[in-house]
Amino acid sequence: MTSKFSFKFSGFSVWLEPDPDQSSQMISEMEYLRTKCGGSEAGQHTFVPHCTLLYNTSLDPNEGEQAGGGDGSSCDDQTKQQQGEYMLRQCLEEYHKQTADTTCNDGNHQKQKPNDTKQLQLIPTSQYYFPYPKTADNGKGFGCCISLLILETTPQLKLLHDIVRNRFPPDERHGDSSDNDCDNSNGEAEEPRFRPHMALIYAPEDQENVTNGWLEKYTEQNEEEKLYEKWIPAKQKDQTIDDDGKEGAVGWNAKYLSLWSTEGTLDEWYPIFKLDLEATL
Repeated sequence: MTSKFSFKFSGFSVWLEPDPDQSSQMISEMEYLRTKCGGSEAGQHTFVPHCTLLYNTSLDPNEGEQAGGGDGSSCDDQTKQQQGEYMLRQCLEEYHKQTADTTCNDGNHQKQKPNDTKQLQLIPTSQYYFPYPKTADNGKGFGCCISLLILETTPQLKLLHDIVRNRFPPDERHGDSSDNDCDNSNGEAEEPRFRPHMALIYAPEDQENVTNGWLEKYTEQNEEEKLYEKWIPAKQKDQTIDDDGKEGAVGWNAKYLSLWSTEGTLDEWYPIFKLDLEATL
């Protein structure tokens, strides 16, 4: 009997997607892993490369009227799109506002376009093998093993996550920004940590290339050789210079802030709205 990844995800998710023009080699790697881990018959359906900012969140019903969707009580696709677009645009507007460089010259303030000098990037720092059995997190585990890329928590990425988290209703991973469910050694409340990553495969935990150790060994080899760095276009590497004129960290340019319906299995996911980060608001 063929093992199958059949976990049913929930709610809406807010993603940050890399530029498709720079992602072809990463997508090829994801397709290779999908095939090695059983393909469609094993529930291994294709999905867009992404860094999840929020998972299992919801739309704000109070935004329906402002977004042009009536009183917000309708759940049709058009209303979802209108609400999603409105909320994403608010997030991006705030991000642009906070990242705009403001300089003062003779009392005159001049603002630069936010991404002129600091492109929001998804920068891989390691490849990691993460078993996530069904028994994990009090039965909320996905029942799979994930090969994923750990991303650098850049100031821009952290800022965008904070903005999105404050704008959308609480999600499953981070809760409300005012939650005090985690304490440090001083007894003070700590916010849930943001751990940016991009999943490459959700392989069933009982799939052959999982149980025989192939996926774990393959992930470890990729990490040892830093093979994921080869998935980044050479042109991108040539253009990455820091403020001191030295070669900086290299990653994929973030292209879209998007809202997806992640209700159900992988093949049931679909985009609600995508907003280009360079959009004129």
